[in-house]
Amino acid sequence: MNVNLVFVSTLAAYAISFVAFVFIARALGPEGRGVTALFQSGVNLGFALLSLGMPQAAIYFVSRRDFERREVMQAGLSVTLFATAVTAAVVLMLYVFFDDRLAKDDLPYWLAILAMPAIVQLFLIEGVLRGQGRFGANNALDVLIPAFTLAGLIAVQVSVGLTVGRSVYTWVLTFLPVVFLGYWLVGRDAWPRGLGSRGVLGRTVRFGVQSQLSNLIQLLNYRLDAYLVLFFVNTSGVGLYAVGVSLSEGMWFIANSVAVVLLTNLTAGDEAYASRMTPLVCRNTLLVTALASIPAAAVSPVVVPLIFGADFDKSVLPFILLLPGAVALSGSKILSAYVFSRGKPMINAWIALATLVVTVGADLILIPIFDVPGAAAGASIAYVVSLTLTAIAYRRLSGGPVSAALLPRLEDAALYVDGARSILDHLRPTRRAVGQGKR
Repeated sequence: MNVNLVFVSTLAAYAISFVAFVFIARALGPEGRGVTALFQSGVNLGFALLSLGMPQAAIYFVSRRDFERREVMQAGLSVTLFATAVTAAVVLMLYVFFDDRLAKDDLPYWLAILAMPAIVQLFLIEGVLRGQGRFGANNALDVLIPAFTLAGLIAVQVSVGLTVGRSVYTWVLTFLPVVFLGYWLVGRDAWPRGLGSRGVLGRTVRFGVQSQLSNLIQLLNYRLDAYLVLFFVNTSGVGLYAVGVSLSEGMWFIANSVAVVLLTNLTAGDEAYASRMTPLVCRNTLLVTALASIPAAAVSPVVVPLIFGADFDKSVLPFILLLPGAVALSGSKILSAYVFSRGKPMINAWIALATLVVTVGADLILIPIFDVPGAAAGASIAYVVSLTLTAIAYRRLSGGPVSAALLPRLEDAALYVDGARSILDHLRPTRRAVGQGKR
């Protein structure tokens, strides 16, 4: 039930985010979309670096009941203040050295000072909710973030017209009401009454930094290539690449939905449960994602220009080249959840670092030769490496064969048959009720 709930909400969140992405792309064009994408990537990288892994620590320690929710929230408040102070210092340096250049792009980069604490607090709250197994509340926040952003973008476009600056304002400010709602959902008894104690802060930060190191390096894998495209191509190239990346990430919503629930369940469960569920979930996630990528590739030459406009025709090939990597990464997400649940986040960090080295190396070779498609091909190569290394780590930790996690099995067909029957069983009472109402 939790997986279905997360799947539906993840699909809804992605669909709304996609509409917002299309809205900005059509309003600003490739160059404007490139500038806003770079700002968002910069803020996300800053979050990955400065949050010190508190959201992951919240999931781990709350699900294991090692700390009370308020203790984790207070530790998170301390980290939030630290992240805000560092962000303010970085913005000051940007003002001193790069203000003239950034002003030409109409980029209100100082809004990062507001965006950073909002994002750290939001994901801290989501970590606490996930640690409690409150996936419904967590999903509500995930859907409301893009919903508020899309509503804000539409309102701005209708009233005064979208620009790069107004798009950034909208993206940042729509985080604030979601944070306030998150505080209401998590409950007054979890609200921080002060800063974190030394003991709780020390343990959560130590674990969080190890876990976040993996996420930070993984985020660099996801986003560093955009900056390399900027260096070797131009801002418009970043906009074209951003469209391909956004579309390919749609292939992840299955893996993301499963991983959200699986990570919490594996962390709270025992080794027998983890060893039984992980290969079953991984191989079927890979299968479904691979099957979904085939029609996505087939229709992309028609759908991408139709949705984004003729200016984005050159996003089609990068999207197709990213699909093999998107499929591979869906398996990596499941297996890395298993590694995390066994209390070994540094293994994920080392794998992410090796993947980053492959990403940068491939990009430095391929982008100068093939431009934007080279970045896409390099990313896919790196994601396949990530799956290979994560599968090896899974085998060493669990003792189970890699084939059980990667290759589909005939007996898995029963899962799909049972799922179809369950859906039909839910639909039949509705049909009977409709029929009775007509009588």
